[in-house]
Amino acid sequence: MRKLERFFDWYGQFVARKPFFFILIPSLLTILSTYGFLSFHTQDDIWDIYAPTNGLSRVEEAGIKRFEYASGSHHHRMQILVSKKNRGNILTNEALGEVSQAHKFVADNITAFDGTRHIAYKNLCGVYCNDSNAAVLAFLQATLNDTSRSSFKLTFPNAEALQKKIFVGYSLGDLKIEKGYVTEAKMVVLHYMVDTSIPNGRALATDFENKVRAFFASISDLSHHIKYSVLSRTRELEEQRAITITSLPFLGLTIVVLTCFMLVTLVRFPLYTSQHWQSIVGVLSPGMALWTTTGLLWGIGYPFSNILTVVPFLVVTIGIDDAFLILAGWRQSTKGESLEVRLGQSVAISGASVTVTSVTDVACFATGLFSNMPVVQLFCLYTTVALAIDFIYQMTFFTALVGIFVRKQVDIEKELVKNEPKIEKTKEEEGASSSSLASLLTFVPTISQEAHTRSILEVFIDFLHTPVAKLAVVLAFIGHILICLALVSHVNTNFDMENLYLEDSPLTDISRRMQNFVLGEAFVVNFGVYPMPDFDDEQIRLKFEEMVKSLETMPKYGAGKENTNLWIREYSNAVAFWGETEDFWHKEDMVNNYREYGMDEKYVTMTNDTNGDEIIDGFFFTITYRNFTNFLEVESFLEDRRDILKNYSTYFKVFSHHPFEKVPTESAASAPFNFISTSVSAVVLMSLLVLVFIMNFEAIISVAVSIVSICLGIVVYLHLWNVNLDAVSLISMLMSIGFSVDYSAHVCYHYFAHVHEDEQLWRSHNYAETRDRLLSTFRGVAWPVMQSGLSTILGMFPLMFVRAYVVAVFWKTVILVGILGMLHALILLPVIFILTHDIKLLFRRKRAVAPTPHSMELAS
Repeated sequence: MRKLERFFDWYGQFVARKPFFFILIPSLLTILSTYGFLSFHTQDDIWDIYAPTNGLSRVEEAGIKRFEYASGSHHHRMQILVSKKNRGNILTNEALGEVSQAHKFVADNITAFDGTRHIAYKNLCGVYCNDSNAAVLAFLQATLNDTSRSSFKLTFPNAEALQKKIFVGYSLGDLKIEKGYVTEAKMVVLHYMVDTSIPNGRALATDFENKVRAFFASISDLSHHIKYSVLSRTRELEEQRAITITSLPFLGLTIVVLTCFMLVTLVRFPLYTSQHWQSIVGVLSPGMALWTTTGLLWGIGYPFSNILTVVPFLVVTIGIDDAFLILAGWRQSTKGESLEVRLGQSVAISGASVTVTSVTDVACFATGLFSNMPVVQLFCLYTTVALAIDFIYQMTFFTALVGIFVRKQVDIEKELVKNEPKIEKTKEEEGASSSSLASLLTFVPTISQEAHTRSILEVFIDFLHTPVAKLAVVLAFIGHILICLALVSHVNTNFDMENLYLEDSPLTDISRRMQNFVLGEAFVVNFGVYPMPDFDDEQIRLKFEEMVKSLETMPKYGAGKENTNLWIREYSNAVAFWGETEDFWHKEDMVNNYREYGMDEKYVTMTNDTNGDEIIDGFFFTITYRNFTNFLEVESFLEDRRDILKNYSTYFKVFSHHPFEKVPTESAASAPFNFISTSVSAVVLMSLLVLVFIMNFEAIISVAVSIVSICLGIVVYLHLWNVNLDAVSLISMLMSIGFSVDYSAHVCYHYFAHVHEDEQLWRSHNYAETRDRLLSTFRGVAWPVMQSGLSTILGMFPLMFVRAYVVAVFWKTVILVGILGMLHALILLPVIFILTHDIKLLFRRKRAVAPTPHSMELAS
């Protein structure tokens, strides 16, 4: 510890002698990093970056991709949610007629242009061309006229038209069902697909969607009754980017607020001692670090994501915290000394503390690089690099500029010291001043003996030593822990898709309606079977039917075979009709029979065997589930479904998947594990770092208690503040670990840096030991810690105007960390130090009065 301070003393003097070198290098790096901006690109696909990298849903999704109709992996999907403006029943001839006309215009008149040619929709829809919105709408109109239900039966999700099954699970929502029949529906969903695998497919999809969106927006405004809402992957990305566009202007307001705060809090009298210029540079330095970080990471190929919107706010607030400490170190340096000596002293006082917190911050966020969530990895990568560069810039660029700005102050104070009347010191006084320990011992008066007027700080420290204060703090801490332990099991890990957009975004309502529709009525799971089982074996067919029956009758969510679309059953019915004289199940004959029966080939994939014969090599089927209310229930259902498939894994290789199972279900399910594993790793790592820098086990215990207490409080109090433990809040909670270390580490470092070498001399001054050490600590870091906490909270204030869950989680977390961090650092930790000292003193007294064998022998 002392070696570290001596190093920073030498370093500070070196910076004072070569300031322009330390200004030039960071400036050049910032300018050169601008080249990386040319490689800017984004990754905002929520269906990828929010999904765990090791999640089984990724494997299941990949297994379904071979079935293009089920996965749509090479198609761009647009869904039009159609409802009445009064949210009434849309199954009326008038409403369906208007919707049919709208669809007919799109299908017949809107073309996609790729720069050279116009292509009609019928040539864009790929494998989905046979699934016509017009056919579904015509069927719905027919059911209204067939009141006897003799030819058309509107059941859900499989309806019946002229004894032929029609799947309407993707097309109707918000239903009222009576006696098995749909009597009302408040939503109709139109689907438009563009095959992106055709030449210029992406450009065609973009152009077609732009025209479709413009068309439905215009007729939605013109219509008196019908509202059309467009949902697509492109629109999801646009609405997420809207959060960034809305938030970034507030960064300027944050910078203004923090600069004003620094100017106000750094004003000193006489004015030549004020640090107003340094406050401006204190904001500039982290800004340069951000610029360098983005240029560097973009230059080597890392993308930008909307979740990174909050990184600038985070880096600026942490960078300002370091600036407060460095400036506080300058104020504690010896007046009248040369610039080199004083800058060396200021860096020696603050450098070690800044290093401790910067290293712990960087290490804490670095643990997030090992998370299984790509969005967490990306956030932590940018934050880790930015904070590391900010630390370098603070210790070089900022420190060098501080040395330049204070030259005038040094000259003035030198003159003042030179002109002060010299007072002759006695030999006793000179001897006392020559020893730091002796000089400290000359000032250990008790509270009642103090002759001078006590400052507020001294009164506060004396109050912390009273039994009432110690008892109150301990009881408050125990109460806090008990409340957290009681409520932590109630923390909600549910994830809502609408949380990814601005609250006033039109997509928020659309996403909520689609989510409720899918969870409550039409959770259609695709089951891909590959390779093709040997259905020539009757026992295999029976096992397969047994497995499907288990899947479609899952408790609470399954509804029997009526909700299953499985071509095997239709094929079996045909086999039963034609008898078993022919080999219907032999793989070489199945393809011909399949086509002869006029069955839909979208359900199967085909290949040629070694003899060149065409055979079915795989197929998929669907089961529609319902009655989910949230993704926590989907998570439980998903595990049960996987268990069923696992029981038959020796017979069949089946992949089952629904898009909502990858994100948000598995994403939310992994959040608690990610948080616990990352938190434990961070606490262990922080403890090791504190041990390295402070070399005191008491400090390790104190910091660990603070981290655990704050993190536990963050999880519980965010829950009470309507924030769930999900993929979004996981990032903020990980950030809270790094923040929570800062405040406690500053106090611990300064407190244990003043451990007295000769403990024997302090046995008669036990009260004064903790009092003076706390007084020295508080004079050194209490105000900078409060400045850091208050500036952090103020820096978040502009973000409160951004009405988005992603942003709200961030500023709520930062405010809680700021409040809890200051309370732990300035109240709890001092009381822990006092109580620890009291316990050590009690044991010391017991040892002092306990009779030793030698003393007993003398007494006898």
